[in-house]
Amino acid sequence: MTGLSSWWIRLKRQADGEGGLRESTMFRMTVVVGVLVVGFGWVLARAAVYQVRDHEAIERDGDRRIQDLVTVRGERGRILDRTGRGSLAVTASSTSAVFYGAPLYVNRGEIAYSVAAALGLRAEDVLARLLTSESFALIKKGLTDTEVATLRRLDLRFVHLVPEPSRLYAFGSVLGPVVGTVLDGRGNRGLEAFYDRDLRGDSSEMRVLRDARRRGLIESGLERPESLDGADLVLNIHPQIQFHLESELEVKVEEEKALGAMGVVLDPATFEVLAMASVPAMDPNEAGRVCGEHEATDAGTTATADDGTNPCRNKVISFVFEPGSVAKVFALAAGLESGRLRLDTPVDGHQGSCMVGHFPVTDAKKLGVVPVRDAIKYSSNCAMSEAGRIIGAEALRGTLARLGFGRATGVDLPGEAAGVLRPAARWRGTDVMVAAYGYSYSATQMQIATALTAIVNDGVLRTPRVARELRDPDGRTLRTLGPGDPVRVLSSRTAAAVKEAMTAVVMEEGGTGVRGRPAGYTAAGKTGTARLNRRTFARPGSATKPHIMTFAGFAPVEDPRLVVVVSVVAPQVHPYAGQVAAPVFRAVVERSLPLLGVAPTPERTTVGLEGPGGGQ
Repeated sequence: MTGLSSWWIRLKRQADGEGGLRESTMFRMTVVVGVLVVGFGWVLARAAVYQVRDHEAIERDGDRRIQDLVTVRGERGRILDRTGRGSLAVTASSTSAVFYGAPLYVNRGEIAYSVAAALGLRAEDVLARLLTSESFALIKKGLTDTEVATLRRLDLRFVHLVPEPSRLYAFGSVLGPVVGTVLDGRGNRGLEAFYDRDLRGDSSEMRVLRDARRRGLIESGLERPESLDGADLVLNIHPQIQFHLESELEVKVEEEKALGAMGVVLDPATFEVLAMASVPAMDPNEAGRVCGEHEATDAGTTATADDGTNPCRNKVISFVFEPGSVAKVFALAAGLESGRLRLDTPVDGHQGSCMVGHFPVTDAKKLGVVPVRDAIKYSSNCAMSEAGRIIGAEALRGTLARLGFGRATGVDLPGEAAGVLRPAARWRGTDVMVAAYGYSYSATQMQIATALTAIVNDGVLRTPRVARELRDPDGRTLRTLGPGDPVRVLSSRTAAAVKEAMTAVVMEEGGTGVRGRPAGYTAAGKTGTARLNRRTFARPGSATKPHIMTFAGFAPVEDPRLVVVVSVVAPQVHPYAGQVAAPVFRAVVERSLPLLGVAPTPERTTVGLEGPGGGQ
């Protein structure tokens, strides 16, 4: 630095000494040229450094200014009914208004009031979001075409229109708890959750260009690869049978002033679920609003805490209850299978009044000593308690376990409850007696339906299935979703005898299920009226003890095509399942069998229904 200063002084003195204009001008030009040469040399040196050493870092920094790394996601697959044409759930494109942040000097109040006026929002709410968000704030999802057009005309610099997928459910609450919902791109209820990985598809990352205002993704030559799309899920659900089941249950809940109802229809040959309904039922399009309050109320509780009014739970698989007299057919199966009972084995009904341990039991039909077949037909608790004593705990509990009680059925839905079936060693003296008429263990309606279907299927049990297959977007089958391997749980002889006893319940005069007899068809079934926990189900001011009333049956008898189980929770008008649930079974069968190509026989008419048609 000292040498440079000395050079400068000598040069200046020389120029001053000569004193001429020419020498002074030359001096200045020399200085300027020298500075330019040095500066240019420095620029070249830095450029060389950037080109050789820092080239990749500078290129990355430049790319970040004009490019974004975005995730391209495949479109979520559809959920279709058994025809493969009726769409129960589809993905559609919607638009959201978002705020990507702005410098501090930008007037957020002006933005907020403009956006609020365009979208029908409160300006104060929009401003609060903008003030508390530095880089991103969601203003509104699912904009209408008019709202989108208005925002585009306003051309607000820091408010952007972002396309995103939304899930639409065409039939609303019909099958709502079964189909389920999607939250943040992932299934969180029902089939949407169980088959989420197949429906959701794949994703891929790629770099895309944006303009200076982060608007308008430049998509020249860029398309979403169809290979990323999720599979379509085809169900076994029969749309017309589903509508019939739901409509009949809704009418019955209203007529009986009940808390709720549930029902399921199975194909006895394939264990396909043809219909499944819960009443009341959520509309998946409104699930976020409807289910929020119920989920907050039910947080941390078990499935049994649902009093039947929760529209967001699939009661068929999650509502656990003691089955009541419906279970008498399973006790009969245990007695027949063990060889300790025949249909003509006599049991004592004690004229409709008996003691089971320290508890009095009263029957609607006062029977004396009758064949066990009649104990089923007239639904005598006293007679079946004696049958339970004859069968024994080990044999009864073993048959119940083989039929699937005490464990989940494995149906392809999330949230299935297992019910409670204690080991036989823990059954006390009277447990086997009350278990023979449907108490001392608990189950879901799905377990009852699956066990009955195994009996109808000549003693062979399979896993029930709601979904049939997965297809690619072009309609080609990717995977068939079968019912699993068949397992024999009862002999054909036992199954035939149980079906005979169930036929008497519906088709013979005086049976508790005569109100379930469909016009033009044969049918078999069993009624069940079971107590519910008063603390959970009691209504203020109601003197009626809460019960759940069930009818489980199949039709036609000679060639079963349908297994139907319906339950009504805490009805207030009629006291017996034969009056409440059996007519729902009848209506569903009459309206469903023609859809399966089974025509009614004119000479088979519904008769003998003038009586109460009650029974346990």
